[in-house]
Amino acid sequence: MAFRLKLNPEQLRQLRSTQRPKLDKAGAIVTGAKGFAVLEPNPDGKQWRFLDASPGAPTGFGVFVGKLKSTYEVQRKIGGKVMRISIGDTSELSLKDAHDLAGVKVAGAKKEGKHPKVLAEKDLSIQATKALTVNQAIQLYHDMLARRTRPATEGTLKTLTNSIARLARPEVGIGNTPIMDLDEEQVTNAFEATRLSAALHSNRLPQHVKDFMELKGRVDLTDVELAKLGVTSEAMRTRIRAAGVSAAEQTFATAFRAVNYVVDKEARAAKKAQRKAVLFGNDFGVLWEEGKMRDAAGLHDYYEKARVRNPLGSEDNTLGNAIEYLWSRRQAQRGQNESGVYYLLTTLFLGARRNETAKLAWFDRLSEAERSTKSWVWLDEMDPKAWRAGVPSVNPVTKKKGPQVFFARTKNRRDHSMPLGPISVQLIKRRFDTRLPEDDPRARWVYPARSKRAAEGHYKDSKAIMKGLGEKLSVEFGPTPHDLRRTLGRYATRVGISDRIISRLFNHLPPKKEDEDEGAKSSVRYQEPEWFELQDALQKVEHLMASSAPTFYNMLKPADWPLLPTRQEPASSEE
Repeated sequence: MAFRLKLNPEQLRQLRSTQRPKLDKAGAIVTGAKGFAVLEPNPDGKQWRFLDASPGAPTGFGVFVGKLKSTYEVQRKIGGKVMRISIGDTSELSLKDAHDLAGVKVAGAKKEGKHPKVLAEKDLSIQATKALTVNQAIQLYHDMLARRTRPATEGTLKTLTNSIARLARPEVGIGNTPIMDLDEEQVTNAFEATRLSAALHSNRLPQHVKDFMELKGRVDLTDVELAKLGVTSEAMRTRIRAAGVSAAEQTFATAFRAVNYVVDKEARAAKKAQRKAVLFGNDFGVLWEEGKMRDAAGLHDYYEKARVRNPLGSEDNTLGNAIEYLWSRRQAQRGQNESGVYYLLTTLFLGARRNETAKLAWFDRLSEAERSTKSWVWLDEMDPKAWRAGVPSVNPVTKKKGPQVFFARTKNRRDHSMPLGPISVQLIKRRFDTRLPEDDPRARWVYPARSKRAAEGHYKDSKAIMKGLGEKLSVEFGPTPHDLRRTLGRYATRVGISDRIISRLFNHLPPKKEDEDEGAKSSVRYQEPEWFELQDALQKVEHLMASSAPTFYNMLKPADWPLLPTRQEPASSEE
């Protein structure tokens, strides 16, 4: 590894051998803002390596830069042998997670005196199986999901690496425990420890509540204890007691599936070798037996009591007030809020998930190859010929008419495209009219970050604006960006849009039914709505939603929508 480099997250995600570090005349690495290395085209595309120069990097930690992907790795001398250990794809793992995972893998290699890859062999040896730890089982499960014909999503794989990190925490302490040495009591204790640890790391709990939890060593505080802390709302008590539960459930469900995977793998290996299996049973199952893992009914009960779902509405005029508040904030702080305001309003009228809207790029600023893998927006203005003729454009990828949006690889692993409603069109046109010049590193994004130095280039953090919105609406909880998505569903029902069209707009998969046969699945596919049906539905629901905020409505409405009278502010007593 000839270089020591410091790269930012975006550089690491996109890193390929088509790039190389830029050197000055003296052969030193050229760095830019915050000491990050400057990259330039690599004409010969030859693969290369470098050591990580970022703070906290483990000894020997670096990156292998390949033609198709780049991989974190760590090179150490263990048991008299130099071992180069692969950690994971740079597009999948954050640098900090890779540092943590490298520590886990090096520790495992030192303990066994062997390279971790021996555990990834098709048939685990009896000795290796007996020594297999919980985190090694999760890593094996991770590697299997990553290499199969239809690989798991980036989010799923990140969940596995997060689980490894949580189980390796000293206060949890079962990540490096061999599965054969594990018992049910250790599992239940580790579950509670993970729950408490996650609660103490939460940014949703007041600090004085977290301090009290740490003092008591538990999350389940009594009504009396919570009252002393100033918590009197039943919904807030429910939320506090549920702190850390989701993280613990996710972590231990991951461990349960991973152990099941290696148990099955060992059973097949034993059958092939005509021997008895040395690994069987799964102690993580005790969590379901004792009711610590919530089922669908338990989750629904929690959502109701904690008032988690809070779509905006008309009865208390939260929708109208929210739209007017957001619209008024676009010029606040010398225009620094503008991108965030348009991002949230578009999320509301698209009914999209917050990360889906954030990653929208301009279609005409993506390469042809990227247009099938990146999320984008298409406007009629991007087809000059159709624009001059005054006719709807046709997108060259979808072959659909008019303004539209494409979300790549959504939460359910499916691509999703839909037309833009009239209000969404006007919101995005305003972004188009003021978009950044092409030489700006943020130029491709519909909602660019404030700073050119932002790692991902696009807007992503709306916490401050959403906090201000919650204070403006005087609501106990929320709203959250996902409540904006829920709002579209609430209003779509009011204008009589059918369930099949609502499901299509939200990109929801049909619910699974135990008795459903292939014919029933096909009949659902036959009900796919046509493009004009989606356009008509969005016109209706956007009209109803926008009309709750007359000032906003009148500024963005199409020419054929009638004007609305604006609200009159009450006169002051001095007038």
